[in-house]
Amino acid sequence: MCYDREKRVLLMNNNDFLNKLLNLDQIQVTQTEFAGDDRVTLFVESTHEIAICPECRQASNSVHDLSAVQMIRDLSIAERRCYLSYRARRFDCQTCGKTFVERVVWKRPGASYTVRYEQYIYERSRKEPVSQIAEDEGLSEEAVQAIFEHKAKKRLRHGGTRR
Repeated sequence: MCYDREKRVLLMNNNDFLNKLLNLDQIQVTQTEFAGDDRVTLFVESTHEIAICPECRQASNSVHDLSAVQMIRDLSIAERRCYLSYRARRFDCQTCGKTFVERVVWKRPGASYTVRYEQYIYERSRKEPVSQIAEDEGLSEEAVQAIFEHKAKKRLRHGGTRR
């Protein structure tokens, strides 16, 4: 990345641009793939050098291996469905001797959507029919309903009436 003083603009390579556009903490775009006119896949990897062991809560920087590729749905970019191709890292904990998969703030464990995509679907489902959202997003009605129910339960647990 560099700054052109004469034009007063920030110049960056494509991946830096996508990192800024994506605006997700702790990951960087390494590659991009376009499939047809309606889909983009961003290959991303974690930028954190350490992870916290869920067992003993100690930091580890010893990467054991990588998980299988996960295709994680994110918000659309330029009217293209966006997927993040991500391989979570498994760490060795030097303190308790266990291995564990890193946790990321932008995705719930076990979910195949980013947190912000789930929020987007939830907000739409509060105002629009599930069938319409499913059709627009290329999801099943069951998937839309599951996202809605998860977010609604979480909102109730936290006493939320906020928008």
